[in-house]
Amino acid sequence: MLMLSMLNVFPVRLRAMTTDLELRRVQAELLLDLQRIRHLAEQRIADRLTEEGLDVTPSQANVLMALVNHRAPMTARQLAKSLEVSEVTVGRFVRKLEENGWIERNRDPDDSRAILITPTRRAREALPQFIRVSNAIADEMLAGFDRDAVLHISRVTRRLRENLG
Repeated sequence: MLMLSMLNVFPVRLRAMTTDLELRRVQAELLLDLQRIRHLAEQRIADRLTEEGLDVTPSQANVLMALVNHRAPMTARQLAKSLEVSEVTVGRFVRKLEENGWIERNRDPDDSRAILITPTRRAREALPQFIRVSNAIADEMLAGFDRDAVLHISRVTRRLRENLG
């Protein structure tokens, strides 16, 4: 009798294990796909930046867009927090951007220890080009999705970030 009841339970457990294993495979593939999407998007952005004649990397473009969107000078610490990268990383980007005339650094008049970073005229004038690059990549990546699907993808990716953050 015990053997009979064990046989009845075993297939259910086996199905549950199989389902869990299938889910784990899907989750692993999802993680890989997210990395692939990021890599492909970064490649496309780099290509588009070059086509627009903008001598910045995608990461440097992110720094510029953060500065422009903030609409006020920022410290390296503020930029690092905004971009979710280290201050050391921001420092590298800022040095290169300053060398190429995209940003300038000045002492904070309210705190002489702080350095404020602002976009230059060159950066502000190039804003339409950066917007074209961003729009082109978004259009390419989301081709074939209607408005509701895009909003759904946005909610799902926000939730993924919240889960990890």
